[in-house]
This record gives sequence, C-alpha cells and structure tokens, in this order.
Amino acid sequence: MSISPETLTERLVRENQEFKRLFERHQSFEERLQTLNTRHHLSDEEKLESITLKKHKLALKDRMAEIARLFTGAPVER
Repeated sequence: MSISPETLTERLVRENQEFKRLFERHQSFEERLQTLNTRHHLSDEEKLESITLKKHKLALKDRMAEIARLFTGAPVER
C-alpha cells in the first residue's frame, strides 16, 4: 500500500493519539526554534535551549517514523 507522506501524516494525526501528540509537540518545538532563529544574538541559555529542542525534535521525528512504518507495514531499518 503506497500512501504519500503528507496523506499518511494527516491520517495518523486523525487516527493515532500517540502520533498526534508527538506531531503537536514537534510543531511546538519547531515554532520555538523559529523564534530563536530570528534573533541576532542568543544568550547561553537560549543556545542550550536551541540544542535541546533540536535533539527532542529528532527523537520525536524518529518515533513518528516508527509509528508510520508500523502503520504501513514497512520493514524497520536498523
């Protein structure tokens, strides 16, 4: 079964509560990163926050990809 990534994401947001929660957190982290990226100078705390947000976003994205693979029946890459 071939589902476009955008359609798959939309469907998972509707049908899978964990995916929806992860997706919303990912978006909120992205919004905060965009706010930080508009600044010309970041404090040390903001630099640390930016690094931490990027790591959390990556972890969320990895988990969302795992859920999508399980949903579509695609093999898990290791």
